[in-house]
Amino acid sequence: MVDVILKFFHLINVITAYKPSEYSKLIRKSTKEKHDKIESHPFIKRLIDGKLTDREYYTYLTNIIYIYREIEQNFFNDLKNMDLLQTSKILEDINNYKVLLQSESPAVEVEKSFYSEWLNSIRLKPRFFRKTDLYLRWLADMYGGQILKRRVRYNSVFQFKDIRSKIKKIRVFIELGLDEHNIQQFINHINNSYDLHYKMVDNIDKYLNG
Repeated sequence: MVDVILKFFHLINVITAYKPSEYSKLIRKSTKEKHDKIESHPFIKRLIDGKLTDREYYTYLTNIIYIYREIEQNFFNDLKNMDLLQTSKILEDINNYKVLLQSESPAVEVEKSFYSEWLNSIRLKPRFFRKTDLYLRWLADMYGGQILKRRVRYNSVFQFKDIRSKIKKIRVFIELGLDEHNIQQFINHINNSYDLHYKMVDNIDKYLNG
């Protein structure tokens, strides 16, 4: 019980690290339905509950890394200056899982089609709106990831130094350039990426579990 309480207060500290702007509040309100939808997917629910197998999570990582790579290619210097490059950390986790799984049986083969539609959608966006996928993945790692890191075996991607400061920096960077003329389009892109993430997860789940 004490451990649960400590985890709760740690998450509260993370959440209160940044005072949301009016744009931030609007984005959260306008994307809540899609956010809740993906969190209700059986695959993601098992992840949140710590019930994904090592093979399932490994397969997820070997798909999602392509999304991170694409985003980092677009904002590499900005993310590097904020000490928020994530791809190398995901690769570390993938390699650890690969060693583990190969010790048990040949590692699962991953089909590129699981991530390709989402990846192509990012490439078709103007650079500014590619920050919507940065919003989706980096904030997920910095908020929900602080719970998930206790649910998976290897969790480098969820480890951050001075996370409170980094949350402020990434949010300021994401919101830079937002105005009344582009905020709705920004929200639409986030919701579309939620849909593509859901589709990717659904395809992975069907591939692994029929």
